[in-house]
Amino acid sequence: MGAADGRVCNPEGVKLLEAEPTAAPEVAPQAPHEAPQEQPPTKPEAVRTCANCGSPMEADQDWCLNCGTAASGSLGQRPGWRAASTVIALTIVLVLGAIAASYAAITGNDAKKPPTAAAPPPAQQQAATPPAATTPATSTPTTSTPTTSTPTTSSTLPKVKTPKTNPSASAPVVPTQSTPTTSTPVTPTPATSTPTTSTPTQSTPTTTQPAGPQPIELADDAGKAYDPYGKAKATGVAKRAIDGDASTSWYADLKDPAQAGLGYAIDLGKLQGIREIELQTPTPGFRIEVYATDETELPPDILDTRWSHITNVSDVGTKDDGKQTIVLGAGTTKYRNLLLWFTKAPTDGARIRLTEVKPLG
Repeated sequence: MGAADGRVCNPEGVKLLEAEPTAAPEVAPQAPHEAPQEQPPTKPEAVRTCANCGSPMEADQDWCLNCGTAASGSLGQRPGWRAASTVIALTIVLVLGAIAASYAAITGNDAKKPPTAAAPPPAQQQAATPPAATTPATSTPTTSTPTTSTPTTSSTLPKVKTPKTNPSASAPVVPTQSTPTTSTPVTPTPATSTPTTSTPTQSTPTTTQPAGPQPIELADDAGKAYDPYGKAKATGVAKRAIDGDASTSWYADLKDPAQAGLGYAIDLGKLQGIREIELQTPTPGFRIEVYATDETELPPDILDTRWSHITNVSDVGTKDDGKQTIVLGAGTTKYRNLLLWFTKAPTDGARIRLTEVKPLG
């Protein structure tokens, strides 16, 4: 046997002491050295191209500069953003056009207006001008140019070139912008309900009319002698016949007792109805005719048509101790002046006396 099985050849059978093997120092096994993995070859970055016309596009480019088509994943490709961008662009164009038209109209109107006086200083104008009342906003443009605020987005929109006509690509649908109709708000006028004031029914006290005629109040100078033909030799104080004193009287001495023709007139002060005349005399027996007129001035003679003849009374005062009541009527006709016209002298002489004459209405 060879040395392969670890034994020593001993042909003579001599027993040999086997030497103990010396233990070799243990050495920590080293980790196998790994070879670095081979990196795969770097693929060239894919070049972005326009999905519509195939033009190359940068990585941060959202729009094709050749045809204007939005890149995949950009704002223009998101639902609703393309239409919103188109509406915003059209709105800005319309607002700018409206501003230009308003400015042209304002400058045109200012050119036609005559020069006006210089406006007062702002402080003085503010003090003199009261605050304007708030009115509902209407579509009429004001004189001040409105400031249009452009909506600010997070990213500045790139300039869009007009896309070239490509028969193979469908034209983008531009939404038709409907111009909003501004309706002027009608301010409802509140209906003011007028409170109905109930007027209390006031019962008019019924004035009890006197049973008989009442004396008419006369002025102190209301009486006067009326002698248009000069028939009296002398006359007394006229107011004594209406002073309410039975101890005084008015008199008239006749030139010819057979031809009496004078009278005693009383001014009532205003047009009044006369119902009766109460008369008292110390010389009874004379005859009178009662006349009246609505004139302020006495007519010049007894034959004047402005005198109204009312009644005649004979033998005045002979039946009741010189007292006589002369009834004229209901007093519906109103007169201003009353006249007692004497046509016959008293029984006992040529003097006519009147103690009291009281007209009643």
